[in-house]
Amino acid sequence: MRIKGHEKEQAAIERSMGTARTLKGQAAMEYLMTYGWAILVIVIVLAILAFYLPNLISTPDDCIFSQAGFMCNVQKPVLVADTDNNVNLLVRIDNQQGQSINVTRIRCTVQATGNIRKSDITLLSPSVPIGPGSSREFEVPCYDVSGTGRLQMAPNSNFRGNLIMYYNFQNELTGAPERLATATVTGVVSEG
Repeated sequence: MRIKGHEKEQAAIERSMGTARTLKGQAAMEYLMTYGWAILVIVIVLAILAFYLPNLISTPDDCIFSQAGFMCNVQKPVLVADTDNNVNLLVRIDNQQGQSINVTRIRCTVQATGNIRKSDITLLSPSVPIGPGSSREFEVPCYDVSGTGRLQMAPNSNFRGNLIMYYNFQNELTGAPERLATATVTGVVSEG
């Protein structure tokens, strides 16, 4: 009888080892499936973000002068690329100086303001008057980092640059030095 019991014990041991191997395989499969689904969900979320995120983080259309007395963000600036992808800035400048001014030079550029020479900006002939509390619209060609070539950007590109404006007060003496006003312009280039 002892031999028969020993055979039963041996058979139980062999059966439990087979079951243990099956359970280990099942645990491994459950582990892989759980992490597989988690990774699949992460990939789907990243794909959705990659599709929608550029639209969510696009540059807002804005124009802000660094000194008081001028505004250009009441009516948002518009950046337009022509058929050759040359960028033009359409902007309305509001004179809040309290007196009439004459705009003598104006330029849109991606150059740092410290690198811009007044002599590189074409003199407006005649100068453009803006009365106190009134505004004027300008279409300004944008220039590249060198300051000599036109800025070329594809539509839907993010733009960050500067609007440089030289002006005089109308009541100043002839030959008075021109005053400088700069604005930071950001926006998305649209197709023209």
